[in-house]
Amino acid sequence: MKRIIYNIMYATAAILLATSCDDRNDTDYELGQPTAEGSMGVYFDSGNPSEFIFQPGEAAAIEIGVSRLDGDKAAAEVPLLVTADEGLTFPASVKFEDGENNTTIRATFGDLTESRAYRFTVSVPEEYADHYTTKPGATTYSGTIMVAAWNTIADNVRMTWPTLGVENNFTTTIDQLGKTNRYRFRNFLSSGVDYIFTVGSSSVAYPGYSSITTYSNYETYEGSEAKGAYLFDDATQTYPTWTIADGTIEVQDICILEDYGTTTGYSCISFDKCSGYVYIYFTEYTDGQYEYYNPVSFTWK
Repeated sequence: MKRIIYNIMYATAAILLATSCDDRNDTDYELGQPTAEGSMGVYFDSGNPSEFIFQPGEAAAIEIGVSRLDGDKAAAEVPLLVTADEGLTFPASVKFEDGENNTTIRATFGDLTESRAYRFTVSVPEEYADHYTTKPGATTYSGTIMVAAWNTIADNVRMTWPTLGVENNFTTTIDQLGKTNRYRFRNFLSSGVDYIFTVGSSSVAYPGYSSITTYSNYETYEGSEAKGAYLFDDATQTYPTWTIADGTIEVQDICILEDYGTTTGYSCISFDKCSGYVYIYFTEYTDGQYEYYNPVSFTWK
């Protein structure tokens, strides 16, 4: 909606400018290129990820969703404009079968250098594009492909988490994905789910530490002031439920707090201090109890 409003405002301003300057013919404004007659309105689906990361030997190809607007559903082959790093191979066209509005293209790759992001951009030629009809996608799609493996950079990481007056202790590892800014606590709090995060700017909540931002295995918490994330299993599309405190407490939900208002970095880490916090904003238990502000502290040597 914002994009539509901005386009209307821009077009209106351009018309006014052209009108005020027309008698001198000194405007540089050019109208956008109209949609070609009979265009199929081909686009790349908005659900396509912006990056693909695989373990070494895990994959040799990716699939990218491509669609066309409703209309003539006859079989068609549409050329593609491709720019890609050496090592990536994309098809020169996308094919739609008779009656088909959604399909995929398959890009392949061989042995890629680990931890290097291989970039690509694929576009639809203007004669097959429609820039003005609302659709769940875009006529140009860019992304990266990377091969990287998890490597343990700290073992025997000791975590302490108080729940309903009981102190829970866990041991895990910190792993780094290749040379990327992506880390994980394996089997976080014995939930069966890895907590995967990135490390960012300095924490305001804990000076001397760097902020943690949840990267995957989460669903966004939408609070009025708080920025947080529910722990979520992306693989099974479920919230983990697990037993802690020697089997006496069952956790149903946890929400990890990252920022609150202008105070950033409630969840944070210091590789120099070998410690940090994953700040649990609130915990919900299966018996209906709630608990707020019970952070997980962790250290390693």
